[in-house]
Amino acid sequence: MIGLFKIFDAHVHFYSNSYFRFLVKQKTNRLDINTELRNLAAKGHIEIPGEDPVQLAKRWVEIIDKWKIERLLLFGSMPGDEDSIVKAVQAFPTRLSGFFTVDPNSNVLMENAEKRLKQDKLRGILLYPSLYQISVNDPWLYPLYDLIQETKSIVFTQFGKLVLKPREYASIPTIVNEEFANPKDLIPVAKKYPGIRFIIPHFGAGRFEETLEVGKECPNVYVDTAGSNSWMATHPTKLDLRQALQKTLAAFGTGRVLFGSDSGMFPRGYRYDIVDNQTKLAQEMRLPLSDSKKIFYENIAGLIDG
Repeated sequence: MIGLFKIFDAHVHFYSNSYFRFLVKQKTNRLDINTELRNLAAKGHIEIPGEDPVQLAKRWVEIIDKWKIERLLLFGSMPGDEDSIVKAVQAFPTRLSGFFTVDPNSNVLMENAEKRLKQDKLRGILLYPSLYQISVNDPWLYPLYDLIQETKSIVFTQFGKLVLKPREYASIPTIVNEEFANPKDLIPVAKKYPGIRFIIPHFGAGRFEETLEVGKECPNVYVDTAGSNSWMATHPTKLDLRQALQKTLAAFGTGRVLFGSDSGMFPRGYRYDIVDNQTKLAQEMRLPLSDSKKIFYENIAGLIDG
């Protein structure tokens, strides 16, 4: 608990050992895996965790105990790394909840999603439309949305600017199609599937005005505040975090805004500076305590536990 309210961080990347192994296997003309991992770690000044995801989960729980954070929503940030997330969540079910990234182009998309959502009880998926070059409104995804709605799961959908630091450290180019980066593409999907809760991270990551439009039109779409929001520096309106939060609260209401830190890689570990900045901002804005409790805990807890 930070001050007067509990924290449930809705945006943490679980960069497991197998995540990094899957990553470097994507390289062409690669060296042996261990050499590639050493090179990646050196370039990014990061640690590659040990092979046991439960030990990594234990490390995260110890860290959030130190910072008095109640719960984390963990992302398996690459297709194929679902088992790491499953093991982490099963080891600490009251502290950790899990999402997994899907490759929409995979021939085992539905088979895998059904297993992870129904058997393994992960709580939702991550979609990267611009990275996988498919519209969030492509009919190809409708069977997946049917499954999401049936299992009362959640969809994180990344729009706007996409920065994938681990790929940079592995010297793997991030090739995106901006045609699929517009949050407004979500409007017909959210209306077609009113039973699904969709979350747009990073205030739309540079597609801010479009994100506000989605929030106004679609009551089942949420937004998170995750990370340093570096997109603001190059945004035409030169927003700051206070302005972004004020406008977001006006469009979405206090019940559909979620706090996230965008923590992930070690040795940096948990980004407490993000918590500190955003909780102080809530105080400076004189948000009612009931609203702060929603943003920093209750909204995401309601989605995950509901």
